[in-house]
Amino acid sequence: MERYPNISILLNIPQKYIPKAEFVLRTYCYILRLNPKFMYGAHYEGAHLYYGLPSQYDYPLKIYYEPKTAEFFEKRELYPLDKVSFCKFTGEHIPFLFSQGGGLFSFSEESCFFRKDIIAGGFYFLTCWHEFILSHYGVKAPASEVGNKSANTQNQNPGKGRVDFKQSLQYRWDFTEIPVVDVYCQMLLYAMGKYCPQFVRDTNWAENKKFAVSLSHDIDYWNYWDGSAKLDAFKYNLRTFLKRPLNATYKITGHFLHKNLIYNHWKTLRTLARKEHEKGVRSTWFLLARDDFEDKRQNYISDVLAREQISDLLSQQEVGLHGSPESAFDQDVLHEELQNLKDLGFKPTGYRTHFLNFNYQKSFAILEAEGIKYDSTLGYWENIGFRAGISFPFFPFNIAENRPFRVLEIPLIVMDTTLFSHKAMNMSYHSSKRSLRRLIDVAAKYQSHLSLLWHNTTFDPIDYPLWGTLYWETIDYALKKQGWITSLHNIYEEWVNLSY
Repeated sequence: MERYPNISILLNIPQKYIPKAEFVLRTYCYILRLNPKFMYGAHYEGAHLYYGLPSQYDYPLKIYYEPKTAEFFEKRELYPLDKVSFCKFTGEHIPFLFSQGGGLFSFSEESCFFRKDIIAGGFYFLTCWHEFILSHYGVKAPASEVGNKSANTQNQNPGKGRVDFKQSLQYRWDFTEIPVVDVYCQMLLYAMGKYCPQFVRDTNWAENKKFAVSLSHDIDYWNYWDGSAKLDAFKYNLRTFLKRPLNATYKITGHFLHKNLIYNHWKTLRTLARKEHEKGVRSTWFLLARDDFEDKRQNYISDVLAREQISDLLSQQEVGLHGSPESAFDQDVLHEELQNLKDLGFKPTGYRTHFLNFNYQKSFAILEAEGIKYDSTLGYWENIGFRAGISFPFFPFNIAENRPFRVLEIPLIVMDTTLFSHKAMNMSYHSSKRSLRRLIDVAAKYQSHLSLLWHNTTFDPIDYPLWGTLYWETIDYALKKQGWITSLHNIYEEWVNLSY
């Protein structure tokens, strides 16, 4: 980051807490395109930002620190929900932890004092600390706090499945779709504008783009309508005809005409790749790489025709591993699946687990050990939004070793099935379109990042009418707003150039 201005940061905090504070401050500085230079102790002449015990010295920016905060993270506790406070900033009610009451800032002629600890709060969100304590230590969140009678579901199999959204702090306080860490950065930028204007700069992407949108496709099925799928669908619609006569009639008729006379999975996949190329955008294709899934349609990695089509279609595309749920918890399984993709001629550096089964601390350690460069799993299945409180890429934190992991996380923010599934948000095409445009507007406003995951099966016009259209409309809207629409690998390359 030497091409960016150096900002001097003075830390006056316990030794064990220093790596945590530096991790958060580096994340903020990468977002703001600044190069942090850390000093330690009670005073340093010329420091721009001070974080630590109360000091008699004036610095342009000072952030509140409560001495018990460092001890809190050593004890491995949940933050008390009744101590979460909210203040309004940029039109949103933002949650704060480890903070003083009252307003956000105190101003003097020479200094801005943050009354809210955006360092400790940032660490809590960026590490997914709440879910870490719940899963790692088997702590059970009371149903009264979660607002869900099945609040303890996650603890039946801690650390092995998909995170329980309804146990999250975001769900409890209804700020899932607010990137809290991004807003903390905006607070820092606001104060810099008044007291350190030399550090205020545009955070452009790819040199001249206002914001970034990453595209990806999870290929759960190369050919969904293979084998007995057509017959099984017909039997289901016939069996449920009396309960849903209109929908069943539409599906039976549509499947008969479309799947037998029009549909061709190979043509659909080629059209997807071609249209992205014509629009000048790129995407990442995540492939399953096992041949023993219970659903035989997912074992396409061993099918001769599918392998030929994959090599033909994706030779010039970025391909990542759509790891089995087991691969997120077993390095040997992960290694085998990566090797299966390599045997097809690909060099996968990116990862997303199937079903989003993922444990932050365990899974990132396995990905790091296997040499994965980036992951894009951290998101909620039940709701769009910001599981780690951030839209930007960041290096997750290894709590056991008190250091950042060497795997870049590119947060998963929007998934198609999350929008339309009746088990998730159950949104219509029109409400989803409004929501996606709002998220793009926010990304453009704050020069941030939005990730979109669209399964190849969602482009089926009979089973998912208008949802393929929504994908293309969303891309067109982002291009109109001068966004950089690209693959996860390109986002990775852009970010590591800032980080090293």
